[in-house]
Parts: sequence; C-alpha cells; structure tokens
Amino acid sequence: MSKTIITTMNKLAAGVAVGVTSMALGYSATATAAETEWSGFVENATYYRDEVGISKFRNTAQGEFSKSVESDSWSNVSINGTLRATYDGVYDLNDDEFGKNATEAYLGENWHPRGGSTTTIPGPNTTLLSAGVPFPCDNDPTLCNNLDGYMDQDESEAKFPEFNDELDFIRELYISADKQLSNGDLLNITLGKQQVVWGKTDLFRVLDVINPVDYSRHNIYDELEDIRIPQWMLTAEWRMGPNEVFDDSNLSMMWNFDKFRPSNLGTCGQSYRILDAGCFFSSYINVADLGIPLYSANVPIIHDVEEYKWSLKNTQLGAKWEGVYGDTTFSLNALHYRQQLPSLHFRPHALDPTLPAVDGVFDIKFPRVNLVGGSIDYYSMAMDAVWRLEMAYTQGEELPRDTDGHKETDMLRYVVGFDKNIVIPALGTGSAFLLSTQLFGEHIQDHEADMPNAQDNWIATMLFKGWYINNRLSPQVIIAHDFGADATVVAPSIDYLIDDSWKVNLALNVKRGGDEQFGWSVAGTETYEPLARFTNGPIGVANAEDEIQLTVRYSF
Repeated sequence: MSKTIITTMNKLAAGVAVGVTSMALGYSATATAAETEWSGFVENATYYRDEVGISKFRNTAQGEFSKSVESDSWSNVSINGTLRATYDGVYDLNDDEFGKNATEAYLGENWHPRGGSTTTIPGPNTTLLSAGVPFPCDNDPTLCNNLDGYMDQDESEAKFPEFNDELDFIRELYISADKQLSNGDLLNITLGKQQVVWGKTDLFRVLDVINPVDYSRHNIYDELEDIRIPQWMLTAEWRMGPNEVFDDSNLSMMWNFDKFRPSNLGTCGQSYRILDAGCFFSSYINVADLGIPLYSANVPIIHDVEEYKWSLKNTQLGAKWEGVYGDTTFSLNALHYRQQLPSLHFRPHALDPTLPAVDGVFDIKFPRVNLVGGSIDYYSMAMDAVWRLEMAYTQGEELPRDTDGHKETDMLRYVVGFDKNIVIPALGTGSAFLLSTQLFGEHIQDHEADMPNAQDNWIATMLFKGWYINNRLSPQVIIAHDFGADATVVAPSIDYLIDDSWKVNLALNVKRGGDEQFGWSVAGTETYEPLARFTNGPIGVANAEDEIQLTVRYSF
C-alpha cells in the first residue's frame, strides 16, 4: 500500500471516528458550541556543541485549542488539539557537520577513537565496517530502499519533522466526554490522537511505554511530553470514587488502533541520534574489499525492515487500575504492544552460515511484548516527602547479542524515586527547593555472556530546582549517571520569566565517561562495533556532545 493511500486512510479514519463519536454522544443538532480557546507559543532553541559548532537551530510554533460542545446526554464534552510546526536550521547553518553532505572518517567517530572495525577506504588498510551514509535517501538508493519505513528520513524531513505522511504536526486531536452513571460513578471516553501517560518518571521510562518516542529531537533530554509520538487511540476511564476500602479508585482501558510506529532513533546525518544507531544502520560490512571470495560487493548492514500492516491483530491494548488508600496511591498495569526499539535478526549466507547473506547482514523486527507492572506513591507525613516505586515485567522483548544479533528474554525494570521540597534560607530565598532523585534498575532474565548489556544495570538521576524573584527566576541542575557505562551527564540551567509572555532558558549539557568498548567477532575478526554503543548507553555514546544551549520563548 502506498504512503499516499495510508495517509488518506488515516485522515478518513480520523474524520469517521470523530463523526461516529459525535452521533454516539448524542449532540443536539441545535446545540451552540462555546468559543474556541487558544493558547500557544513560538520558540527558538539554539545549541552550540563543543568543537562542532551549531548543533540545533530549532524554531517551533505550537498552538493548543479547546472547544466545549453541548450534548443532551453527556457532560464536559470538548474537542481538544495541539498543533506544532518545527524548522531546524542546523542543516542549513552547519551543513559540514550535519545534513546530507556531512562526513565522518569512520563509524562511531563522534564517540570513540578509531578501532579495528572502522574503515580507511580507499587504501590498503581496509577494515570491517564503513562509515555511515548520512541521509541514505539523499545519497544511497540501496540503503534507502532497505530502510524503507524506518530511519529513512531525508534531509528535508529532518528540517521540518512534523510534516510527513503520519501528519505529526497534529500533536493531539481528540474528543473527550463524561457520562454520569446511575450508581454515581463517572465514565470518561476519549477518542483521537493523543498521549497516554503511565508512570511519573523523567528521562527514562518504565511504565510510560504506550507512545513511542522521537529521540532525534534531543536524545533523552527533552521533556517526554515533547518527544512522545502521539497515536490514534480510544481510552475509557471508569471513575468509581471512594468505597469501603479505598479513598478513590478508577479503571481505565486503552486501545491503540494506530498503525504501529517504532521510536525514532535519529537518522545518520542528524545532530541527535541515540546510540549512534542511525549511522550503524546506514553502513556496509566491507567483505568484498576484505577479499572474502563469496562476495562480489560489500553488504549493507540492514537488509530489510519488517513492516506491520494495519490490522486488528496488530493493534495494541492496555488496562490500568488505580487506587488511593490513605497516604498511598497505587496502580496495576497490563499492556500488549510491540517493542519500540529495533531487534536485529542475523541473516546467514546460503553457502556458509557463519557469514552474512550477500544482500544484507540483519533484518530489523519489532516483536510483540506483554507487560505487567504497577506503581506505588507513598506520602510520608513525618518526612514531608513522597517515595515512588514503579515496576514493569515484560515477556517477548529481544535484546542484542554477539552471535546472531538478538535473543528473546524476559525483562524486569524498576525505579525508586524520592521527591521532597526543602527550604534552605542560606541559599537566599524563602521559597522551597525541589529535590527529586531516581534510581532506575534493569535485570535481564535470560542473560548471555555475549550480550553487551550487563545482566543488571542501574542509572541514577537527581533534579535540584529552586525559585527566586517571586518564582520568575528558576535555577536547576540535573545529573544522571549510568553505572554500567560509567558515564555521567550534568545539565545545569536557569529559567528567567521576563513577563507573562517572554521566557529565556540558558543551559549547559556536559557528559563524561562512556569509554568502554565491546568486541564483536565477524568472520574471525575482532572489532569494536556495533555493540559497544549498547554497552556505552545513551549517555556514554553522546560523550562528545557537550553543549551550551539558549532557548527563547514567547507565549500567547
């Protein structure tokens, strides 16, 4: 099915869905809708990377609207939307470093020294892997075709990321309505393009995995609200209120009926590509140049990306039960979805299964995953603080390994969080400072020695934020440390609210560590690619991306 037809079907489905819902909610034909309420902002974010130059010149315009509509049988009926348009001028202002004409001497140049797998073609010292081709759909038809449907953006799509076949300029567009039930309970129905948020974590996700994420916007460092990829979904929430046991409780169901989309890791040539995966996917294994007799040409790393056409069986379902008991808020969660990160499936040569196939080393797949988990938030009156625990156990995930690209394994992920407001008069303000710490843990149930990921790993984060001048000046610092990669990021920033409309943010983003390398054996050759990038994690792989950042926003 062509992209044009898919886009048209998405538009048609959205229109039909809203129309059907309107009839189902029983809108009065003579009802008068309230005035549409608008708000929004325009913003420029300019980032400068050490030894590279401008790494972001993002210009954003975003508008949000809400329109109430009267109904004969439903209450609080509203149509809500968020529209966003972005132009990133870095590809025009710094096209030597980023864009379709960007060049790198070898794969991974941006984060580690030349190693055994990196290429010096042309020349006598040909090695295993070539440098990634920036924006393959501008430069290499073979790679573009192999990556069709995933990591195949061209430069113009990177400049204007919301204007694509998926209509990503529509950040949200949904209709919401409440129905009072006969027993006093309340039923809320929401239909449309939306973000459904489970959990309360920052930077990294445990339960909050319903929407895929666009890491090409700014790696892990932008707010999740800004980098989640909205999906067309139907949600129903049954708000049961208090009973003999709980102070409050509700049950919610989620049906993601959108066509499956994975997380965007960033195409080679973009200024942000998490784990540098985009350049690895657009590289070649230089078997022909190495003189291996079975090959007459070098082999693309990726042969094909498996496409999951829309069907009912490919939709995704979830349910969550929340309750309040005294000072404790809890949830129980279950979700059936597809893994949003790529799984690499090795393709053996027809004559020698230890060597890769002649037309591509790996296929990319996104397996089905079942998740069960829950969360507990406990407010300690004695400490005047909140303790948070969030946990998720998954079945069906596939992780990278050395021998054949992947292995299916159960996974346990969890986070322990602590949030407290602290008054520190010595820091010159009577306003309380916010201290928020998190410890993320990951356990691989069926671990193998040739996996780049350790069986157990932890990432710690800390946020310390204060307010001055009647809350108009707000300094903060965020620190994250990946214990497995021995990599740290420190991100101090300061917000200044000039008036009700203008706000300025000045920030630094500094990384250290991430020097670990992981050997990968292909045809008997020890290399340092590609699995080192998994060992180094998202912080370590970005260890050469120190930046100073200035953001100016005008809100209306």
